[in-house]
This record gives sequence, C-alpha cells and structure tokens, in this order.
Amino acid sequence: MSAQLLLKWVAVLAALASLSITLSGCEVEVPKHHVGNWRKNPNYLVSFQYLEKGKDITAAQLNSCMIKDVPATMQCSGHGYCKEWNPDLVSLQPLSFCVCNRDWADPECRTRRKSQITAFLSSLFGGFLGADYFYLGFPLWGAVKLITLGGLGFWWLVDIVRTGAGPVYAYNYRVANDLPHWVFVISTVTLFAMIGFLVSLESYLSYRRQKRDDVMKLQQSEESRRLAPGAEELEGPHYAVGPERGGFNGFGGYGAVLGRPM
Repeated sequence: MSAQLLLKWVAVLAALASLSITLSGCEVEVPKHHVGNWRKNPNYLVSFQYLEKGKDITAAQLNSCMIKDVPATMQCSGHGYCKEWNPDLVSLQPLSFCVCNRDWADPECRTRRKSQITAFLSSLFGGFLGADYFYLGFPLWGAVKLITLGGLGFWWLVDIVRTGAGPVYAYNYRVANDLPHWVFVISTVTLFAMIGFLVSLESYLSYRRQKRDDVMKLQQSEESRRLAPGAEELEGPHYAVGPERGGFNGFGGYGAVLGRPM
C-alpha cells in the first residue's frame, strides 16, 4: 500500500512540474473589476429618490413623507398618501411611508402596475400561446407555454384560475387589483359552458351523420339486392299441372289444363 501511495504522489508532482514548465513565460490575465457587481445594478437610493422641483440633485431624499413643508399633493408622486408606521407612537415627526393607490407601486408610487384584467383576458383567450406570461414580463416562460400549447391545455386552465382569483406577480410588482371577483367567476363559467355546449352539439351532429350514413348504406344494400337478377328472370317462367280434381279422368271445370307458376 505504501508503494502505491508513493507512486500516486510521484505522479502528482510530475504533473505539477510539467504544468509549471508549460506555463513558464506565459502571461495569464486574471479577470478583475474596479466596481462591485452589485453596484452595476440600478441604485435603490437613486431609482426611488424624491427631488423637489427646482432643487439640485444633491437635495434628493429617499422618503417624501419625511420631508417638511411638502404639500400632500406632492408626496408619493401624487399617487398615494403618507401613513405612519406606528400610529401609537407619539412623536413630533413620526416615521411615515407612502401607501400607493391601486394602480401604482414602488416607495414613491411612480411605477404603474400591470392590469389584472389584461392579464386575465390574455390568459383566457391567449393563454395557450403564452400571451399572459409575455404580458407579465416573463418571456422565457411564455415561450415554453407557446411551444407546449399551454401544457396541452392543463397549464392554460391553471393560469386562468390563477390570474383571475387574485393579483399575481408581474416581473417587478403585483398586478393592480382591478378585476372584480364576480366578473372572473361569471366569465369563466360562461366560457366553459359555451365550450361544453359546442362540444356536445358537435358530438350530437356527428352521431346523426353516422346514423344517416348507416341508413343510406342499408337502403343501397336493399336496392342492390332487389335489382339483382333472380333465377326466374334467367330461366324464364315455369308452369306445372294443377292438382287433380273430381271429374272425368281427373279433368274438372272447363275441360282444359291450365298451367300455374311453379
């Protein structure tokens, strides 16, 4: 065992030596950066800063609710109102934050939310093509849904219920809660009732067509059987002597033998 271990170490050292010889004189550039990767993303303090009109960028602040002498119409970009974080805390300037209106988002209420109605209608009528995911800002999932045709229908049904039952997440924020629940229920039930009616109607019409074809085939078979030439038509009529009756030598009646068909 010790000899095998020694051979392994010799092989490792030989590999390292050969690698060092091949790399001698080579200049290998190690990737480096002067700015952190996290700083390459948009700065939160810059993206959601509040700057009063007519002031320099150095006067920008993060929370418009904490700036004195700012009119209420200017706070939260005019799309919301300020609300105290702790109403029970008594303070001259309590900590407050923006509460945005239904269609707006972000700390300063400047980002318009996507519509739940649009997301629901996109899922209802174009969900099997991935229209809802493209609208919400998920193109990769939309492409997958398009290729699979809505997961052969199952994914489409799940997303109809998901987008209609409540506000779902878009790429950055939830969609606006602008779809009444009763509209979602009535439209969904009506659509699938119509689909069920059309499927039933098509099934009934298909059954009628099949029965009509069967009756026509039966009539054609009966007509072909009736029109086919029989033995009588091929050989001509046959006659036979009628049964004997009382009288002279078996004759009865008018004294003649009348033929009758066989």
